[in-house]
Amino acid sequence: MKKILITFDDYFAISSYLKKEFKELNIEVNIFSTNISEHWVNRFFLKKINKIARFFGIIDRDTDLFKRSRFSYEQFRDRQFADRIKQFQPDLILCIHGDHIGDAFLRDTKIPKVGWWVEPEPDINTLIRLARLFDIYLSYSSEIVELLIDMNIRSEYQSHVASTSDFYPIPEMAKDIDLLFYGSWSPWREEVLFSAYKATNNIALYGNHWFKNSIFFSKKDLKLIHRGRDIIGPNLNEIINRSKIVLSAQRQKKATTGLDTRAFDALASGALLLTDAPKDLFRHFKDLEDCIIYDSSQEVQGLIRAVIEGHIKVDKIKKSGREKILINLTYKTLCAKIAAYIPYYTSPQKTNYP
Repeated sequence: MKKILITFDDYFAISSYLKKEFKELNIEVNIFSTNISEHWVNRFFLKKINKIARFFGIIDRDTDLFKRSRFSYEQFRDRQFADRIKQFQPDLILCIHGDHIGDAFLRDTKIPKVGWWVEPEPDINTLIRLARLFDIYLSYSSEIVELLIDMNIRSEYQSHVASTSDFYPIPEMAKDIDLLFYGSWSPWREEVLFSAYKATNNIALYGNHWFKNSIFFSKKDLKLIHRGRDIIGPNLNEIINRSKIVLSAQRQKKATTGLDTRAFDALASGALLLTDAPKDLFRHFKDLEDCIIYDSSQEVQGLIRAVIEGHIKVDKIKKSGREKILINLTYKTLCAKIAAYIPYYTSPQKTNYP
């Protein structure tokens, strides 16, 4: 049996979706969580000393006095990462970025390595340095792929995808919510959601930092629509199915060409997606055919009213959007693609992946 080691932040479900589909391909998976490795010396002493130094202006916010200490967060985590690789002995390493990890080990190892960039706000210099560590570097942003290729770094476009065993239609579910938005606060997201609020207050909002940072919404308004900080798994699929519209807004307006996970999850669930328009959206979906697209926040309230009042025929749009997902935008398809980078790997079953 072939083996893959995956690194990523365990707050997100991507690693578990990958593990499930790799298992179907007869590939053993070990997940190294990049956010939970911390030595007690760092937790109880080094972090506190750094915090005091920042408070008195001795160091700036991004400086770590103990960066080279063997007890620092990064140094300790990288040693644990190297130990995990030696213990597990994978045939392939898949590092999902944001978080970078184990630079020295990745530079020296002969194990095949695949990177996948999925963050909306890249530090370009860091991204380039990371990409050079891998045999191939995937990115959910076509703009980043073009940049890396121009620098003679092997790179391919790879969007987010959907787990169709976790996100799927529930036909008997009543649509008792006009609009769902889930995601942390950002200025652009609040601008879009406030426009939606002018069309309906039957909104389910989930996400962090809304009460602390909101400018347009009063605390009273937020209490009416905010239902929690997090919603995941079966609960998320259920509330998507209860919603007439799933609203999507990237963290920053037109800051990236890449498309975040919400579009894929919502469409896999058979929902009507109302979304802004990062460039790469149009690689996969068409306006008023697979979803409804807005360019400015001012458009949002009119589009919502048109849906609620029945002026847009949504059933055909929802059906087409889900079909697009099922064709080649699933974790099953993605895992088959990644498995092809494993030396001498043969799929245990016949597939029809594109």
